[in-house]
Amino acid sequence: MVTYRPNDTESYYNRGIAYYKKRQYDKAIADFSEVIGREPNHAQAYYNRGNAYRGKVDFDRAIIDYTKAIDLKSDHAEAYYNRGKLYVEGDAYDKAIDDFSMAVEIDPTHADGYGYRADIHRSTGKYEQAIADYSKEMKLRPDYPEVYYDRGTAYYEKGEYEQAIVDYSKAIELVPILTDAYIKRGLAYFRVSEFASALQDYDRVLELEPRFTNAYAVRGIMLLHVKEWESAKLNLIFARNLRVNIINIFHTMYKSVTDFERKNDVRLPENIAVMLRR
Repeated sequence: MVTYRPNDTESYYNRGIAYYKKRQYDKAIADFSEVIGREPNHAQAYYNRGNAYRGKVDFDRAIIDYTKAIDLKSDHAEAYYNRGKLYVEGDAYDKAIDDFSMAVEIDPTHADGYGYRADIHRSTGKYEQAIADYSKEMKLRPDYPEVYYDRGTAYYEKGEYEQAIVDYSKAIELVPILTDAYIKRGLAYFRVSEFASALQDYDRVLELEPRFTNAYAVRGIMLLHVKEWESAKLNLIFARNLRVNIINIFHTMYKSVTDFERKNDVRLPENIAVMLRR
């Protein structure tokens, strides 16, 4: 229980923290504002008022308060980190990168700072930087499945499918029901022509998420590569009956039926080929 004494600045601060934890953001803001009025150089009051504004989704005011907290306390890693997250929300990626970089410079153990910076690098196609940051995050929390998944995705998007498979496999080892990792690992296996492994992963996807209807279409296309025509056709028809656009999915992988046949040195049965033509 917070002891409140009206003449004690710290009482306002502590009560503001209590209100914030209870998500009573307006009351928290009022208390932190009282603290700031009494002690204009109270960096933590600005920081926590920024947190309360963020809770109210008033990002502009939150950024102003985080900036003031940084002005008063230049080594405030969390203020840089939280401001960086708000810059991400506003698509100000360069500013966000600068803030996350400051957060990890001040606190080299700031795993989330590395993770957020890595996400921006990956989203902007800077895969080497993303992989380096995910690797730093991984050292700080080696049992965190999401970082293996994220680094695997950076490798996948960079075209390094074998490395992606290693990371997705580690994520699955940590969380055997991580559906997204099976989906991506299956696609990575597909990219390196390990079709049996790809099909095993998509079988597992549909065990875990039978309502993931696109997986039936992808599995059908994978079955074409091992010439299991009847199973492929059944998967494609099932997906189509579930309103999946199997033609669009096929054409994200191949330009045309002719392109598929040329690249795989195979002739599709006509009843399947007609299903996949535009």
